[in-house]
Amino acid sequence: MEMSAIRTYVGRTPLIRAKNLENALGIRKIYLKLEGNNPSGHLEDRLAYLIIRDALSKDQNIICLGNTGKLLYSLAHLSIYFDIHLELFAPRTSNIREEPSVKENDRIQIFDGGETELECIRRSNERAEEKGYYNANPGMTNNILYLYSFSYLAKEINTRLKEDPTTLFAQTGEGFSVAGLYSGFKQSWINEEIEKLPKIYACSTSEGNPIVESFKKKSKEILRVKEEDISESKVNRNLLHQENSNSQEALNAVYDTGGEVVDISDDELVKYKNQFQELENIHISTENAFPIAAFIKLAEMGKIDQGMHVIVLKDGKVELDIREVGKDSLPLPYGEFLKLLDSWLVQYSDPLIEIREAFDNALEEGFVLTAYFDGELAGITVLSATSFDEFFPKYHLSYIATKKEIKGKGIGTQLMQKAIELCEGNLSLHVEVENENAIKLYEKMGFKKKYYRMLYDGLEKMEH
Repeated sequence: MEMSAIRTYVGRTPLIRAKNLENALGIRKIYLKLEGNNPSGHLEDRLAYLIIRDALSKDQNIICLGNTGKLLYSLAHLSIYFDIHLELFAPRTSNIREEPSVKENDRIQIFDGGETELECIRRSNERAEEKGYYNANPGMTNNILYLYSFSYLAKEINTRLKEDPTTLFAQTGEGFSVAGLYSGFKQSWINEEIEKLPKIYACSTSEGNPIVESFKKKSKEILRVKEEDISESKVNRNLLHQENSNSQEALNAVYDTGGEVVDISDDELVKYKNQFQELENIHISTENAFPIAAFIKLAEMGKIDQGMHVIVLKDGKVELDIREVGKDSLPLPYGEFLKLLDSWLVQYSDPLIEIREAFDNALEEGFVLTAYFDGELAGITVLSATSFDEFFPKYHLSYIATKKEIKGKGIGTQLMQKAIELCEGNLSLHVEVENENAIKLYEKMGFKKKYYRMLYDGLEKMEH
């Protein structure tokens, strides 16, 4: 992936419809926001990208961090595309030094942070202060960036859906996710982009979280969780807290939207996660399956009405196999492949002779991409080469089409991302003015309307 393409890969994740889950629960319009399709496979990429941008804008190319969580892996993954180095303070007992993504990255330097994570953060803060490095540890600046990353996630959801979401389910530990999503939807409401805020459902562990405990006791203020009431496990440890300053904002969001805080036990988490994966071909870790578990739990209790439902999955991922093909590796005979592309283009198709000309050009000088979903051919992209280097973009998106029966899986978005990567952003396209869905997708991917493309039809009139 080139640096010029990384901006299109962070965020802009698939929002897909879970039709099998809908049929199983008898509830329509369930959508999954799959954050695992970010570059490193996790929602934290959104924050990592903002941190890197913020550091570079301040002419700081060394970032200090005293944390071995998902943020580290996101920063490590994205750092290779920018002039950024990381100084990590890790606990002595941590095996982070042996992790391939850290061990093989010469941009990461690891220091002894002491015995605990709090001690690591303290030493990291001192190092950043002493050397003038960028401080990526928890604090006011990064809290704001974290909230903004979730706020933009809400904007993405609003842009994709054709009607206002009724409910939104999100996992929360400290409260950033819920508070940030609420902020994003609130801004959309202020801008009159939506008529009503979705009911926000904050989903977390039943074993020791202040947002959960406060809602259970019908308290409008965050209550401190007693240490003896916390029971840590492998799947809930990232959600356990005694108290946190950001939790109050999350609790406020739930009350303001008429939502709920849903607590899930470890047994329920495993049960509902397995139930979900039997229905949908979505990869998700158990520790990040709290929102889907909460949704199924409430649905089975009869507490979910019909509407438009969105479930945010921090590392939920749809596996899409995108392949570059040549004339000798087409999945179908040449003529059949062209006819299939023509049929998928529907009303936006061109005469077959024009399709063939663009396709032959792409095979010889450009790119032809095929996308397979669950082993089935589901998408085609044709990138033709132009004869220019400077006057006009080097490549032109001649055609992009997906199989109608497999719509809503983020296939078009991922094909576009791959196209931008292959062309290093040196790409143009044209689109029918009435094709509003395609225009929204292209604008979301970073394309801008530069001018009208006008075709002369005088010859046809003269012939008559």
